[in-house]
Amino acid sequence: MVESQYKAINSEVFERLIDRLSVALDSAKTAVRLRNERPAELELRGLSRAELELINVYLNRIGREADERLQGSSTEQKAPQTAKVIWLKDRVKGK
Repeated sequence: MVESQYKAINSEVFERLIDRLSVALDSAKTAVRLRNERPAELELRGLSRAELELINVYLNRIGREADERLQGSSTEQKAPQTAKVIWLKDRVKGK
């Protein structure tokens, strides 16, 4: 019973995060259409601790997989450019 309850909670976190990302992407598309400006950052407010943890796990996993691909490659390649994540709580006011 505990395992199925964990899966339900985990899927709820995924659903909420996907909904929030969808809203943020829609607002970015609207900015492009109406003001012809491409936002450099995507802002997500009010994320729960579980949602932040999920994002961090995902970003760390992508980083590890990219490192493994680079190490496994026989020819040297330039590292792929990754997205810059700026947490609003870490942003200094006035910058």
